[in-house]
Amino acid sequence: MPLLLILGLFVPRVVIAILYFFTRWFNGVFGTILWPILGFLFMPYTMLWYSVVVNAYGGVWGAIQTVVLVIAIVFDLNLYRW
Repeated sequence: MPLLLILGLFVPRVVIAILYFFTRWFNGVFGTILWPILGFLFMPYTMLWYSVVVNAYGGVWGAIQTVVLVIAIVFDLNLYRW
């Protein structure tokens, strides 16, 4: 699992694909198929962090979870910076 964490920082889409195909990590996280597809395509860091909060923290959004969410959004937006 620590290897996936390190890989998630550098190649988040690869980690999403590994988790999707080889684990049950995303079961019950999203209500529809649209959000995971959009997250994979446009905001992979945010999608990964959202799934961590749902799975590891039981969906409870505290201050730390929210701060890391903002950091993930900034990382995702920097992917599209020219």
